[in-house]
Formats: sequence, structure tokens, C-alpha cells
Amino acid sequence: MDVNEHINKINQNALEIFHHLHRFPELSEEEKETADYICSVLSNHQIPFRRDIAGHGITAVVSGSETKCIGIRADIDALPVAEDSGLSYASERPGVMHACGHDMHTAILLGTGIVLKEMADAGELPGSVKLIFQPAEETIGGAHAMIDAGVLENPKVSAMLGLHVDPTCETGVITVKSGPMNAAVHDFFLQIQGRQTHGATPEDGVDPIVIAADIIMNLQNIASRLTSPLDSVVVTVGQVHSGTACNIIPDTAFIGGSVRALSSEMLEFVKKKTEDIAKSTASLYGASVEISWRGTAFPPLINSDRVSKLVEDAAADCPHIKTVRRLDKPSMGADDFAFFTEALPGAYFTLGCSEKNAQRYPLHSDKFVADENAVIVGIEAEVRSVLMLLSEGFAL
Repeated sequence: MDVNEHINKINQNALEIFHHLHRFPELSEEEKETADYICSVLSNHQIPFRRDIAGHGITAVVSGSETKCIGIRADIDALPVAEDSGLSYASERPGVMHACGHDMHTAILLGTGIVLKEMADAGELPGSVKLIFQPAEETIGGAHAMIDAGVLENPKVSAMLGLHVDPTCETGVITVKSGPMNAAVHDFFLQIQGRQTHGATPEDGVDPIVIAADIIMNLQNIASRLTSPLDSVVVTVGQVHSGTACNIIPDTAFIGGSVRALSSEMLEFVKKKTEDIAKSTASLYGASVEISWRGTAFPPLINSDRVSKLVEDAAADCPHIKTVRRLDKPSMGADDFAFFTEALPGAYFTLGCSEKNAQRYPLHSDKFVADENAVIVGIEAEVRSVLMLLSEGFAL
């Protein structure tokens, strides 16, 4: 059977999977029912799997005629967003939504697995493929934990593929990039310890809100004055919490934010300057500050030139893909797929998911809608890319 026949044959099944996943989203580190459903689909198609890896992670292997193995990752977690999309298959879980397209990523990977299993059974798959369903992308970076748990071994994976939906592009558009694709990132939390007093007598206290404001402004000097204009650096403060009443100067204030750079070395420099500025500013006012960094820093996502070129070549031969674009500049966004590309050669590419002339809402919006017609495009891109990598003999 022709590859396109395999893909077209399972399209309706993949759409049903997508609709189910969208209706029943689960937050990061809570994806048990999602994992149960993924395992049921794998079982129905006789694809062997392991589950409960680094939380609710799953790996499945489609074994072909040779020992070389390509890995594909899909993230499975949703966001704490109340859906307002108007879809007939909208989330049935209040306050939880697949607003970042991970439901589509998962449906695409399951569809890809089903197609490859049919090809393997027919003796048409020249190698093995490991399907990696990863939890907690939105929070702790589940990729790191899954790699530590050994998902790139037994069989040993020689190259990785991953995709992400992109509502800024029309369905049928694939975007690829060699080299740096996404930034390294680490989240920080500051607790400023001042001294409480009445709002009428500020001289009797140490105001942590004023200190927080000064720290926030001083942090902007990292990008504007402490690093070269040619270095891409972002310092974002997204949380400020303090106080209980208008006429009380509180004793503590909290700041939460993130730092981003396009190399791990620059990220470490920015982290050091963030700590220095927070401590010196607090000290100036007679306060102290505790600094904590959340989890593990994400490394920069750097695509392999060779794998990216093979994905580009494969996409150019796909009937459902209208356009293959090259991304000129990296994004300062981050994705923990970077842990996979840090461990071995890989390519992370984007999948257009907006209907032509439709209103486009960004990722993480309560109105975000991914065009369901993008599912078959994603399956085609993954299947063709795997076959290209295997046929080119890509192996460690």
C-alpha cells in the first residue's frame, strides 16, 4: 500500500482521537486519564508500550526490519485556562484547556504510530520508531526526567523529531530551521524581607514594595546595559505579590519572573546578574532577599542541520503540505524538547494550524482553535520525515 493510502486511511480515526483529547484535558503532572486513553489506542493497534515513566510518560516502539531507531515526541499536558472557543468538542473540564495544541501533537503522534505499525506489519518500515508521549512540558520540563529515565535507550534512539502547532500560519504550512530555534530559560522567584509598619510612618519600617519596584527596574539593565545589543536576552517579571491593606507597609514582597538567552553560557551570566542586582538593591534599603530558581533550566533548542534538512526534503514531497518555509530568526520562546536536541541530533519544526481567512488567536488564549485539518498534515510530515531519516541511514 502507498504511504499516502496508509495516511488517508487513518485520518478519521486520528480526528476522533484529537476531539477526545481536546474534550478531556488534564494539567501538567496530572495526566493519568490522558495516559490511560493513549495506552488504550496503542493497545487497540497492537503497539507495545511502557507507561508511568517520569510521572505519566509513555513510550511505544514500532519495530521495523532494521535496528536503527528514530524517536518522535509529543507533549500531552494542558493549561489552567477556561475555554471560550465555541467548539462542539470544547473542554468538558472547567478551568482546563488544551490551549497550546498538545492534544493535536498527541493525536498526530498516535496517528503516525498507527500508520508506521501498518507499514511495519507489511514489511515496509526500514527501521524502528520510538513514540514518546511526554508529560509536564508546561511546568517542570518533563523531557529532562524522561531522558533520565532512559527513554532514549532500548532501543537506542539515533535522532529525534518533534513538532508544535503554529496558529500564525495557515494549515498546510511547515516551518523548519537549522541551528538555534528557541531560547534557554529559567524561572526565578525573589522573596524580599523588609519590616512592617503603619503607612503613615514609613521611616519606622523597610518597605519591600519600593524595593521590589527598584529591583524590577534595575533588572532591565541586564539586557540594555550589561549585555551586548547583539546578544538576545530577555528578563521578564510576570508576578508581583505583596500587602494586605492600603495603609500598611508589609514586611515581605514576592517577585516571579524568567530569564532567557540563546546559549546556556549567556543564560548563566544573566542568572548571576539577576542575583547580584536583587541582593545589592535590597541591601541598599536595609532589606534582605532570598532567591530561588524553579526546577532545571531549559537549554537552548538547537536543531541539527542534517536532520532539519532531511525534514525539509521530506515535507517538500508531501501532498497535504502546501508550503515549506525556513525560519530566519530563532524565537525567544522555550520548549523542553531542547533536552532531546541537547542529547542527540534532532529537528523541531512548526505546523500551521489556522484556517484560511479565519480569526487567529495565539497559543495559551482561551479562544485558541487549532484547525482539525492540520492533523493529517502533521501525520504526513512525521511519517515522511521518519522514512527519510531511515532511508538515509541516519544512525549513531
